[in-house]
Amino acid sequence: MPVKDRFDLFEWIGRKNTRWLLHLLFWLAVLVFYTFFFGYKNVNYNITFSFIIVLLPVTIITTYFLNYILMPRYLFSKRYGKFLLYLIYTIIVSFYIEMVTVIGIFVLVAELNLEALHPSNTNALILIAGMYVVVFLGAGVKLVNHYYKNQMEIQTLKKEKVEAELKFLKAQLHPHFLFNTMNNLYSLTLEKSDKASDVVLKLSELLDYVLYECNAELVLLEKEIKQLENYIELEKLRYGERLHVSFSYSKSFSKITIPPMLFMTLLENSFKHGVSKTMKNTWIQIELQQLDTRLVFKIKNSSEKSKSSTPSVSGGIGLKNLKNRLNLIYKDQYKLEINEDDDAYTAVLALKSIPIS
Repeated sequence: MPVKDRFDLFEWIGRKNTRWLLHLLFWLAVLVFYTFFFGYKNVNYNITFSFIIVLLPVTIITTYFLNYILMPRYLFSKRYGKFLLYLIYTIIVSFYIEMVTVIGIFVLVAELNLEALHPSNTNALILIAGMYVVVFLGAGVKLVNHYYKNQMEIQTLKKEKVEAELKFLKAQLHPHFLFNTMNNLYSLTLEKSDKASDVVLKLSELLDYVLYECNAELVLLEKEIKQLENYIELEKLRYGERLHVSFSYSKSFSKITIPPMLFMTLLENSFKHGVSKTMKNTWIQIELQQLDTRLVFKIKNSSEKSKSSTPSVSGGIGLKNLKNRLNLIYKDQYKLEINEDDDAYTAVLALKSIPIS
C-alpha cells in the first residue's frame, strides 16, 4: 500500500474513532445528567439509575434510527409525508417498548418484593418523556449540522462556479486582445516599417503581463496603467500623426489593486471601433481618477454615427466579457455607463477601489 494511502487510511480511522468517542461521551453525559436530575427529585439515585440504564438503549436506538435512516431517506429528500408517518410509527413503537420495559420492571419488583424499587418511588412517565427530549435534541443537532453542511457546499459550489466563469472569461479576453495587437504588427511588417521592432518590444511586455501577471486575482493599478500605456504606444505607432491620445491619471495609485485587464477592454474597444482609417483626424481622451473609495475610468473617442463599425451600447464580445467579469467580481459595487452621440463615444466605469492587502 502506498505511503499516502496508508496515511489516508489512518486519518480515516482516527476520524471514526474520534466520532465514536464523542458519541459515547454524549450518552454517558445523558446518563449522568438524568440520574442526578430525576434522582434528586426522588431522593434515590439508585432507583433512577436503574430505570435510565434500562430505558437508555431504546432511546439510543430511536435517536440513531431517526437521525441516520428516517431523516436522510425522507426528510432531506423532501418526502415530508412519509417522514411524518414513519416518525409517528417510530415514536409509538419506541414508547410501547419503553412502557413494556417499565411494566416488566414493576412486575419483577412485585414478584421479588423489592420495596426500594416500588413504582411510588419514581415517576416512570415523566422519565420516559424526558428520554424523548434527548431524541428530539439529537434530531435538532442533526438538522443544524445538515443545514450548515448544505450552506458550506452551496458556498463552495458558488465559489467554484465564479472561478470557472472568470477563467473562461479571461481565456476569451486575452486571445481577443492579442489577436488585435498581432494585426497591428502584421500591418507594419507588410509595410516594412522600421517601427516593427518597437511593436515587438511593447508586445513582449504585454505578453509578459498577460502570461505571468493576469493569473492573479488582483494586480497593482500601476502595472495595469503601464500596460495601458504600452497598448497606446502600439496604436500610435500604427496610426501615426492622425491619432491624438491623451491619458491623464493621478500619480498616487501605489496602494490600489484591481482585477487584471479590466480597463484594457474599454481602451481596446475605443481603438477598434473609434479609430477608423477613413477618418483623417481621430482622438481618444482617457481619464483615471480616485474619488473617495471609487476608481473612475473614463474614455471618450471620436466617432462617426453613420459608421457601422461604431459599437452599440451592448457592445461586442469584449464589452460582454467585461460586464460579466464586473458582475462576478464587483456584483452591485460598480457602475458602467456607455453613451454614444453624433461625434463621440464615451464609456465611464466606476468601481470600488481595492487597497493592497
